[in-house]
Amino acid sequence: MQRTIMTFFALIFSVACSGQSALLHKYLTAQHERIGFNGVVLVTKNNRVLYQENIGKASQELNVPMSAGAVFRIASVSKQFTAMLVVLAAQEGRLRLDDSLAMFFPALKDPQWRQINLKQLLSHTSGIPHNEGISDYWILKSRLPLTKEQALAEISGMKLLFTPGTDMKYSSPGYFLLACILETVYQRPYASILEEKILQPLQMKHSGVYATGKIVPGMVSAYHLLNDSLIVAPHRDFSLMKGSGDLYSTAEDLAKWNNSFAGNDTWKDSLQKLLFTIHASKTPAYGYGWFIRADKRRAYFHGGGTFGCSALSAWYPDEKISVVILSNVSVLPVNELWNDIEKIIFNEPFELRNDRTIQMSAGELGVFTGRYTQGTQALSILQADGRLYAKLGNNPAFEIFPEEKHKFFGRKVNVRFTFQLDGEGNVVGVEAEAQGEKRYFRKE
Repeated sequence: MQRTIMTFFALIFSVACSGQSALLHKYLTAQHERIGFNGVVLVTKNNRVLYQENIGKASQELNVPMSAGAVFRIASVSKQFTAMLVVLAAQEGRLRLDDSLAMFFPALKDPQWRQINLKQLLSHTSGIPHNEGISDYWILKSRLPLTKEQALAEISGMKLLFTPGTDMKYSSPGYFLLACILETVYQRPYASILEEKILQPLQMKHSGVYATGKIVPGMVSAYHLLNDSLIVAPHRDFSLMKGSGDLYSTAEDLAKWNNSFAGNDTWKDSLQKLLFTIHASKTPAYGYGWFIRADKRRAYFHGGGTFGCSALSAWYPDEKISVVILSNVSVLPVNELWNDIEKIIFNEPFELRNDRTIQMSAGELGVFTGRYTQGTQALSILQADGRLYAKLGNNPAFEIFPEEKHKFFGRKVNVRFTFQLDGEGNVVGVEAEAQGEKRYFRKE
């Protein structure tokens, strides 16, 4: 009798998963068409695959389809591994988390820089700016093959945004410094430390540190979405990304990493507590190397994006479920994708978008152009070559498409616009809806 009941529930679970798998495939196919998603989505529970989808192509030029074992750059998801190595080094007694930068970089002269400690680097509370704080970063420095010494000079030359420990500001250069500190205390390269402490124990055989120009077997080609069309990803050198964004991996390897926190004694409880305790309470909160979502369904996660890469890795500690999203297209809205995928895999209410469009003339589109405001926020609706575009503040413009006479939607950016008219048919404002939030902008 007990076996019959177990078989019955197993059958029900299998049918439910089959329906969710079909919906997930339909959803990702729609995202492939809407925003150019190419990649792998893998959902596991205790290393058992629940759902896996491979969408699009690993190489557009060679017409190679995406495979489950495809290797991707994972950008800032790398920070999870650097944080783990630092707390491991602390447990080994090689360093202390309250050690100051002055201990490892005695040449630092700025007194505020010297007082920054490792805890603050790990939690982004050091005051060190993100990459854009480096002068000419995007137009020059991000493209140059800098030496470690040159990179350190660029980072230490930045002015702190606030007194260390008083606020939070996400900072990749802070994790570069942590990687350098690891090399100092272990007296060997970061890649070697990573291999010994994490990759080998977890049998992550297709992961490692990427260096500019390195040939990695199985690595996908890198692309960038520009004006709704794919181009070859622009060049970015990895020399300024040590420990903060220079790892590569597969969906399977990242699932092994996530599932290593499933309470199977791979890592000490005291170590996990350090990683997953909230050390910076802004929304979303941050531990050490992981964002922490405490409301709704508890999740630890990190996204990543660079040219040719959009990534997100999430671990649900209560359900023991791992979600990995990897794409060779930049820069896709991975948090939005994760939000939708989460609804599907947990069987929550979810409606698949229907992006059908209607034809409108340039004259009909022209009535919507202009400047719209909400407080200090400005939304511009622009027209070019018979197409309509939306631009919020200093963000890039993106095309919007008509689904009804006064309703438009974005493909690259998941937002819907409903234009408001007065009694005489004049456009007086627009309601913008994104991720369930609505905002009204008045036309000037």
